[in-house]
Amino acid sequence: MRHAVFMVSLAALAGAAACTTPEAMIEQPAAQPQPMITGGYGPASLDNEWVKAAQAVAVNEIYRVDKTSATVQTVEVQQQVVAGMNFRFDITLSDNSRFGVTVYRDLQGGMQVTKFEKLG
Repeated sequence: MRHAVFMVSLAALAGAAACTTPEAMIEQPAAQPQPMITGGYGPASLDNEWVKAAQAVAVNEIYRVDKTSATVQTVEVQQQVVAGMNFRFDITLSDNSRFGVTVYRDLQGGMQVTKFEKLG
């Protein structure tokens, strides 16, 4: 009886394997973002509400310090998990000036610029 069950199971596995292509047998990696590593910077989405709020703080700081009428052309952002969150922005304006601005968001949601530099 055991031998018959074993043979039926083996035949079923062989049949399933015959219907599967080699590509389908190889597990493909998921196209999901990597998990955030505490202490390190990682990717952030410009569509996230906290990123948008931090970007507004960063842009206001640029206009406060630089006194320019140039508009924002490109924004790149990374985030870092700390006791709160750091958002590191690389912002290029329409006059080709570039700024690096880090905005810290504390655990209560307050935001402040912690680093500001003109990159070019």
